[in-house]
Amino acid sequence: MRKPSMQHVANYFTVLVDASPKTQDEIAREAGFESPNTISMIKTGRTKIPLARIPALAKSLGADPKEMLAVALESYQPELYDVLSKIAPSMLISEQELRIVRALRAAARTGILK
Repeated sequence: MRKPSMQHVANYFTVLVDASPKTQDEIAREAGFESPNTISMIKTGRTKIPLARIPALAKSLGADPKEMLAVALESYQPELYDVLSKIAPSMLISEQELRIVRALRAAARTGILK
């Protein structure tokens, strides 16, 4: 099976940036980058999203930080992504997906699901 590439992350990130009403300068500043060029470099796949900046980037872009982390890890650190997927999958699913899982678990506990 082929693993996602840096271009996959670049495409994902580009969609988020292009959908944002903010300028690249605003996004860069809110995420703690000195230059908006970093945003351009991530969009083109010339540089990786710094994992430590994912919470700030996701907040600035109105994105789910867990989803952004999963996309980045799957491409940049596939072995770590595989391990986390197996032993701590809730770390890599979005908040919306986690709410669905919790609702299903609650339904199963009450006997709604059999």
